[in-house]
Amino acid sequence: MMDDDDEDFEELFFTECEELLSDLQEHLDTLHAGEGDAETLNAAFRAVHSVKGGAAAFGFDDLISFAHKFESVMDLARSDKLELTPDVCQILLRSGDVMESLIEKARARDTSPSKNMVKVLSDLAILNGDEGAPETPELEEPETTSEDHSEILEAESLEEEITLKSVKVNFKPDPGFFRAGHDTLKLVQSAKSMGLLKAELEGDIAPFAEFSLDDCTVSWLLHFETVLERDEFEKFFLVYEAAATWEILFESENEVEEAEPSVKKEQKAKELETVKQTAKPAETEPPQKSAGSTPNATKKPAVSKSLRVELARVDRLVNLVGEIVITQAALAQKLSEAGPSVDLEVEHSVEAMSRQTRDLQESVMAIRAQPVKSVFSRMPRVVRDLADKLGKDVQLELSGEQTEVDTTVIEELSEPLTHMLRNSMDHGLESPDERIDAGKPKTGTITLAAEHRGERVIITISDDGRGINREVVLRKAIEKNLVSHEDNLSPDEIDQLIFHAGFSTAENVSSVSGRGVGMDVVKRKIQELGGRCWLKSEPGKGCKFTIALPLTLAVLEGMTIGVGDERYILPLSNVVEALRLESIDVQEMPDKSKVLTRRGEYLPVLSIRNSLQVSSNDRKEDLAIIVDTESDGHVALLIDELIGQRQVVLKSLEANYHRVEGISGATILGDGRVALILDVPNLINLQSPNSTATRELLH
Repeated sequence: MMDDDDEDFEELFFTECEELLSDLQEHLDTLHAGEGDAETLNAAFRAVHSVKGGAAAFGFDDLISFAHKFESVMDLARSDKLELTPDVCQILLRSGDVMESLIEKARARDTSPSKNMVKVLSDLAILNGDEGAPETPELEEPETTSEDHSEILEAESLEEEITLKSVKVNFKPDPGFFRAGHDTLKLVQSAKSMGLLKAELEGDIAPFAEFSLDDCTVSWLLHFETVLERDEFEKFFLVYEAAATWEILFESENEVEEAEPSVKKEQKAKELETVKQTAKPAETEPPQKSAGSTPNATKKPAVSKSLRVELARVDRLVNLVGEIVITQAALAQKLSEAGPSVDLEVEHSVEAMSRQTRDLQESVMAIRAQPVKSVFSRMPRVVRDLADKLGKDVQLELSGEQTEVDTTVIEELSEPLTHMLRNSMDHGLESPDERIDAGKPKTGTITLAAEHRGERVIITISDDGRGINREVVLRKAIEKNLVSHEDNLSPDEIDQLIFHAGFSTAENVSSVSGRGVGMDVVKRKIQELGGRCWLKSEPGKGCKFTIALPLTLAVLEGMTIGVGDERYILPLSNVVEALRLESIDVQEMPDKSKVLTRRGEYLPVLSIRNSLQVSSNDRKEDLAIIVDTESDGHVALLIDELIGQRQVVLKSLEANYHRVEGISGATILGDGRVALILDVPNLINLQSPNSTATRELLH
């Protein structure tokens, strides 16, 4: 049974594995695209080796064994003994998938075999030239003389006689070694499998009162008796390259005293090994560091310092900063109400505090911001697995992986993105034969992209498949009584029906689709995150899903507006401009909807008062705020009053009350009043001319 410290270190290992696997996926994708170089391959190798080294500390034998075979093949590629053809890169990609699966199983204490592991191990064995692999053409051996053969036999007999070598490793942790989560006890336990005999502590340990995890004052001298070569030691210690330095000393290479007979014999074997190598086919070996060279610290690349902090601690900090923002707003409100009697210095101090509070809030939110790369990097594995099941050739293209989003948003993105990819691969992309008949490339393409747009992040998944068959969708919807023949739905509205719960156009239920779950999960999850999703389809050319999400679930730049006696917050990223209606031509359409003319274009007009059923209080809607929406273009919102711009702290209305259509959350104003935050796209949907039932289905 593990103690708390072991559990903490193990959890740290799995967290690091997530980062390493993300880097590995990126490097392997680069190699597969033919854009990588030697450093890309080395970086991928280091990621696999780091996972293997960490797994050794916790005894995850299946993961260690697989990672060893994986890195052996990559080592062949590093030494130019294996060409990185597209097929080889594909095997490496699938090996990365298996390793990710093994890590997941290790975390869950699941001992069942990993999916596809046997097939991938077989492919790795073939690449590695292991026994049982199909025969490959043998290299022609150069001719050797009888004298060469005798020396080779003598060297081989000495190798049988000499089995162990004495090796010393001087291991010196850097400052912050322990803070990074490393444990020398784990290192020693893992090193026993390499022939470690003893570990000597060098240096003085600081007194307890002065001890710090950021200042390691000791080093270790590790004594080995081993048959391993230098490169095996280099690989073993490579996992610590960012947190320590070390020097590997083979005694036979460094002793200058009168050698013992066994040492003489070892030196002779080393000399004969040179002769033996000349009798073999020439092989390209990667450059290795000599025993007397400078320790690897001189070659260690600079790394940025980081600190792992529990998300709960950051959340508490965010909440506290939010409360400070509210308090500061209340103070500013009181000062504004006091009028000219306020001391000028006090007013300047409050303004300075306002700027500092904003800077503090932005800094705290930057801590929670993470690139979507951590989610995107999992998707190629999903695509490869589904491609095998469906018998389709699919290429996934990623862009915008460095787009940053609040970490709480990122944690919830994996499930909806997976469902959308499954939908594109199963329903969107055709089989290879169908694509060829349609004049398309045999390999289908899915593009997953992310970008910032104002205060929101836009994620799109597009494919070049067949698009949505609207006749089938409408027929299925009528069969399920979701809509009727009388509902005059536009093509776009028919497309949105696939987001309804239980809706599916699949004729048969399979392991991939057919049960009508998936796209409704996407919509529900995105709504819970304060976002929205929609799609655009072009029959025969493909389909594009779009997700719009807030950058953060904690703060918002907003415009305070008045409608009747109520106060609302309009996200500033949506606002284009404000107009007075007295100089604007507003016309009523036959369906009672209104439009206004602005610089030669007609914009639909939406009354917030009517949409949210707010009491008019004899006030006139004489202002229009032009807002930009992701899917509906520019829309004019009618309001009574424009109060001003402010930064607000978001509070979930759904968590504390229940979901309200047209409202994305709430905040507290400086005077203590609660103001609702408007969800503009949802407000537009509320005023849709379609029936209430259809509107509920679509939005």
